Amino acid sequence: MEDFETYFQQLIINEEGGIRFYSFDSKKYNSNTGVALKKSMPVFYNPIQEFNRSITLIAYKAFQHISESDKNFEILKICDSMAASGIRSIRLFEFLKKPVQIMANDLNPLALKVIQKNIDLNSELISKSDIELFNQDARFLFEDLHNKRNLQSIIDIDPFGTPNIFIESAIKAIFLEGLIGITATDTAVLFGVRPSACFRKYNIKSLRSTFLKEVGLRILIYYAASRAHPYMNYIEPMLSFSSDHYIRIFIRIHKGKTGINKNLRNSGYIFWCRKCDWRLSIGMDLHKSTFSCPICQSKLDYGGPLWIGPLHNSEYVEECIRTLEDSEKSIIPSKKKILKILNIILFEDKFPPGYFDIHKICDMLNISVAKTELIFESIRNLGYNAARTHIESRAMKSNIPIEKLKEILINFHNK
Repeated sequence: MEDFETYFQQLIINEEGGIRFYSFDSKKYNSNTGVALKKSMPVFYNPIQEFNRSITLIAYKAFQHISESDKNFEILKICDSMAASGIRSIRLFEFLKKPVQIMANDLNPLALKVIQKNIDLNSELISKSDIELFNQDARFLFEDLHNKRNLQSIIDIDPFGTPNIFIESAIKAIFLEGLIGITATDTAVLFGVRPSACFRKYNIKSLRSTFLKEVGLRILIYYAASRAHPYMNYIEPMLSFSSDHYIRIFIRIHKGKTGINKNLRNSGYIFWCRKCDWRLSIGMDLHKSTFSCPICQSKLDYGGPLWIGPLHNSEYVEECIRTLEDSEKSIIPSKKKILKILNIILFEDKFPPGYFDIHKICDMLNISVAKTELIFESIRNLGYNAARTHIESRAMKSNIPIEKLKEILINFHNK
């Protein structure tokens, strides 16, 4: 890493959200899937993650709007703890209302050099004094911010893999009422594909179910809550989503025993029948649980402890939608996709944990699949409700019992 000039010769110029910047060519570091990138990339940049960065811009600007209504608010302070090429930090500085203070940190010294080059490349928009650069392990940086009482309004955690080791120190470095954005790319762990790794990394039993992506979100949220509680802090999930090969949550940090108790009421276990797709979420008291399916009497699998409460704050999601609608597509390239997802998210949180994958249920029953709109109509005619979920395009959220849903699907097939 000492010979920076050798690496600089490999840089190409990319463009994202109206910002030109240097990065390494992602095509040379693609894995066989064409989605994930190899760790050998000298400074990480994944063009597919533009959606992640764009929705982050919207989430942080919406939070800025909310924060400005607080009489104690002075200036938005952001720590981009794993800045890599710096494109997120530069886009944030250009997008957010001024004044704003941004810290861009990366453990890789080459990344700091690339960020400096990118700031120079955009000198008409940003100067070196606008973004403060740090070259530390993110955990040590958070501890240093905590010790010096240089607390942040927003902390962004976006690692290559699990975020587990960074969350606790980040909570200590955030202002009360501050926001933490957390990305996890260890989806095989969180989705139950590698259950022993989930125990090791999160101390939680995973659940490889028909709604495993939502389970992964709920594991990550619960883990963050469990890191906050020892410091008399509690969390509030503001926005949570699953996309491509990663999940992302935005949580707000509050203080107080009452809020911790509310977090505990929103924590528990999910029981699921592998044979008939029945599911049930319960609180932390396992005495209330059943280990045999009430429909087919099969042995149930379960996951937890995990978060069984709301995944989003509807008022915050609405603020994100307003912020997005006021933004130019040239600045937010994924505007149309993000708007669609946010509008789905606004309604999907009114249902019990777990979604129904209609195609998987029909495969289980060996029947054809009816049109989604007709299924929704039939569900409502029975006095239940349903909505789409952003997590799976062919799935839905509903409060209908699984046996009633199967009756509807079988009736459509018979017709």
